[in-house]
Amino acid sequence: MKLLDGSWESWPQAGDMSSVTIGVLDGVHLGHRALLGHLDESMTPTVMTFDPHPVEILRPGTPPRLITTIAERTALLKATGVQRVGVLDLAEIKEQTPREFVDAILVDKLNVGHLVVGEDFRFGKDRAGDIGMLVASGDELGFSVEVIALIADAESAVSSSRIRALIEAGEVAAASTLLDSWFTVSNTVIEGDRRGRDLGFPTANIRPPDRKVVPGTGVYSCFATVRGVRYDAAVNVGVRPSFGGGELLIEAFLFDFQDDIYGDDLTIEFVEYTRPELKFSGVNDLIAQMEKDVAVSRVVLERARSQI
Repeated sequence: MKLLDGSWESWPQAGDMSSVTIGVLDGVHLGHRALLGHLDESMTPTVMTFDPHPVEILRPGTPPRLITTIAERTALLKATGVQRVGVLDLAEIKEQTPREFVDAILVDKLNVGHLVVGEDFRFGKDRAGDIGMLVASGDELGFSVEVIALIADAESAVSSSRIRALIEAGEVAAASTLLDSWFTVSNTVIEGDRRGRDLGFPTANIRPPDRKVVPGTGVYSCFATVRGVRYDAAVNVGVRPSFGGGELLIEAFLFDFQDDIYGDDLTIEFVEYTRPELKFSGVNDLIAQMEKDVAVSRVVLERARSQI
């Protein structure tokens, strides 16, 4: 996959014709995948995404927590068959009129032949560009425009904001249904207080990644990948109230694993919520509950593995 980053003005002109869709595509959820499914494979399937999130530019100081980092997003896009991804910075283009965006980026840089957009798509300075303007521009400049209806389930439209709310509420299984993938977090394993090791449940601890949404506090059944190997895990997101509390950490107990992985990268896929974080009156009660959590996670993850 070809990645176009840095200033759009430095991007090379595409020699091949592009089939393009545009949006943040945070999470690459079912709604986004509907757009991607309409890209014309006789051209180069291309996505224009944004980093940082446009809200960070339009309303400084109120950045949304992301479902995917830009690296995670581009990896998901590559897995769907997208062959070219351009990463735009809204700060650089927010003063462009809709026609300037079409001429400078879509036509001159991407050689667009086919454009796929959602029915609510707006763009350009003051969001002045709409579907009608795109269709008229396409008729003039030689590209087609395909408009896709929003994807919805029985509850509401599938959206990144809805999925973020589900994750924050701990409803990671419901979020994964809308994402068509497990919600993941990755970070470097840090050294903790080693209480888990003393209890017989050594954990690999990571801090919540900057800018990403964090699942609600509680215990989860998860897959955890380190050094290229994927393990089953029971994961606590919380502050450890049984030991006086502390900073919010993600603590993963990897099953059948004993290696020292401080300083390694750990990726956790959240499969299902198990229970809330609790304060226990004694160590024995805590150990008994952790044994139950592991047993539950083994069942949940065996079932999940058959669905992957």
